[in-house]
Amino acid sequence: MRVAIYYLPEADDPLWQAGCSWLGWNPESARSCPRPAVVGLAEASRRASRYGFHATIKAPMPLQGDLDSLLQTLSRTLAGFPAFTLPPLQYTQDEGFVALRLSQASLQLAQLADTCVRILEPWRRPYTADELEARSQKLRQDRQRQYLEQWGYPYVFEEFIFHMTLSDQQPDSRLLEAAKSHFGDLPAQPRLVRSLAILCENSPDAPFTLLQRIPLAKTSTLTLPG
Repeated sequence: MRVAIYYLPEADDPLWQAGCSWLGWNPESARSCPRPAVVGLAEASRRASRYGFHATIKAPMPLQGDLDSLLQTLSRTLAGFPAFTLPPLQYTQDEGFVALRLSQASLQLAQLADTCVRILEPWRRPYTADELEARSQKLRQDRQRQYLEQWGYPYVFEEFIFHMTLSDQQPDSRLLEAAKSHFGDLPAQPRLVRSLAILCENSPDAPFTLLQRIPLAKTSTLTLPG
């Protein structure tokens, strides 16, 4: 089994429904969704669909130890982080990956992600030498290789980039334009990060399914970006 900690839009956020529809998979209901009528979308997002509409906080990791104790530790940790406003999201296509990314940096998000990477490390089974070799082949920086070996994922801490992937790597910019048409202005709307989610992959190549949304500490207001 692999488990992952993701940011998911809340279930009542229209962005969540739009994202599940785009990728054809709802991890919360564990059911396929009708996709928009976009030529080539299914073929161009097979891998992204399996992971679901999300942003990675703690990357999928082979689980060692007890899942219940992981959930308890994560719940206690998130209870110490107040909910916060996510900066508006914007459309990008970087190295062929269509995605939503932050329009500006978020210190609260970076602190939350860094903490989750560290505190959940005891539950990550270290990769074997062969697994590390396979995962490091496309990495260009020594720091990313170091992070992969130490933390199981190269894009943590200074390398962390919040992204909600909408396609596999592909060269066609028409998919970016189709995404803009499908999502409209939903990504730019203000939203609170009120929870993180733990998802699992029960068998190799199975789609990820939601185990639980775990709340952050409550906050009374939504602070609009200024």
